[in-house]
Amino acid sequence: MYHAIESAKETIYWQLYIMVDDRVGNPFFDLLEKKAQEGVKVRLVIDYWGSFALSKKRIKQLGDHGVDIRFFQERRKKFKGFWQKFSVRNHRKVLVIDEKIGFIGGVNIDKNTEDWLDIHVYVRGKVVRSMLRSFAKQYIMCGGDKKVVAHLFKLRYRVTHDQIDFIFDQPQHKYSRARKKYAEALQKARERVILFSPYYFPDKQFLKELWRAKKRGVRVDLLIPFRTDLRFATYAAYTWFSIMRVYGVKIHLIKRMMHGKGVIVDDEWAMIGSSNIDHPSFYHNYEANIRLKNKFVVKKLKRILIGKKMQF
Repeated sequence: MYHAIESAKETIYWQLYIMVDDRVGNPFFDLLEKKAQEGVKVRLVIDYWGSFALSKKRIKQLGDHGVDIRFFQERRKKFKGFWQKFSVRNHRKVLVIDEKIGFIGGVNIDKNTEDWLDIHVYVRGKVVRSMLRSFAKQYIMCGGDKKVVAHLFKLRYRVTHDQIDFIFDQPQHKYSRARKKYAEALQKARERVILFSPYYFPDKQFLKELWRAKKRGVRVDLLIPFRTDLRFATYAAYTWFSIMRVYGVKIHLIKRMMHGKGVIVDDEWAMIGSSNIDHPSFYHNYEANIRLKNKFVVKKLKRILIGKKMQF
């Protein structure tokens, strides 16, 4: 991502949950300020609570250098109720350079996450237009000038093949596109499903889909870190393990913190992104995922997950 930003000539659009001015974040902030001074349009949308540690001094410095930075806290105008004001988060991690190069996945910019195992997907071409439109919507939601991103809404991306699709979620109490894809993986798999997530808290219907998959003879693997950065999330996941074993799920505890999330189905398709397998990701957060059907890419992802890079 750093090298892509370094090569930017026209625009940099970035949505992030955590971006902090520490040993890892400062080089990115320095580069963004440099690019803005060179005339590149730099626009950031960062979650207010996720990036709470970002200093006011650095925020001012970014603005002084021409970086347009917006914080996701305007939700207060859209959501009513005390809990929703704090529970709804911008959990997306999407970067688009010059409206041609895109990155999407689970990577934040923070020294506390630099040793985590994570997955980001790099894409090029017209497919990034869907990513740009989602950025524009959230930029405006966070108080950005609609005029400066209006042209992004005119972009039209028609799928010319079925190998790539984007799964964008926004807070809804009854529906999640990402959850639907996780469930679809269990419903339509013929041989094997690999689920991976740092935080795991399935609902009743999800458990039913696991049981049906087992009855059809589908092998289900769940990759989860032995310890996460959130202790209560670790305990919550552990409470489900006995049930998972009854349902025939093979649980693999990864020694290092794994922050990647997604699913791989039968070497046929995979979904990578920001959606954890839990209630907040499905129904309370803005999330961004990419679904891939290129078999070469799917097999490569599978090697990363169950190969030497993720020992368990």
